Amino acid sequence: AIFEQGTDEVQSAFKYAMLNHNLNVSSRRFELQAYVDVINTADAFKLSRLICNQFSRGVYSMLGAVSPDSFDTLHSYSNTFQMPFVTPWFPEKVLTPSSGFLDFALSMRPDYHQAIIDTIQFYGWRKIIYLYDSHD
Repeated sequence: AIFEQGTDEVQSAFKYAMLNHNLNVSSRRFELQAYVDVINTADAFKLSRLICNQFSRGVYSMLGAVSPDSFDTLHSYSNTFQMPFVTPWFPEKVLTPSSGFLDFALSMRPDYHQAIIDTIQFYGWRKIIYLYDSHD
C-alpha cells in the first residue's frame, strides 16, 4: 500500500480492514500481507522507486491514497505492468489508457455524474444551482 503523508484516517481504515479480514478465520480463504509505505507522493522519482520496490516484493495489487498530481504516475505503472491499483478516489480528470488495454486502476468511490444527470432529467428540472467542492 502506498499512502500520501497526512492520510491518517485512510491508513487507519486500511489497517482495520486488513486486521478484520485476517482475524476472520472461519470465512477467509486467504490471509493478506501488507507492505505499507507512507511518503510524499509528489516526488515522482521517489514514487517510481517505491513502486518498483513494491513490485520486487511480489505484490499482487497496490492500494493507496495519493495526491492527484501523483495519480498519473501510479496509473501509468499500473496499466503498463497490469498490476491492479485500488484507491479511495480518482482525481477529476483521469485519462483512459491510449493503448487499448484494460484500465487497471479502480476507484472505490463510484462516479456520481450520471446520477446527478438522471435526477435532473427524472424531475424535469429546467434550472438548477449546483455547488461542488473538490480536493483536486
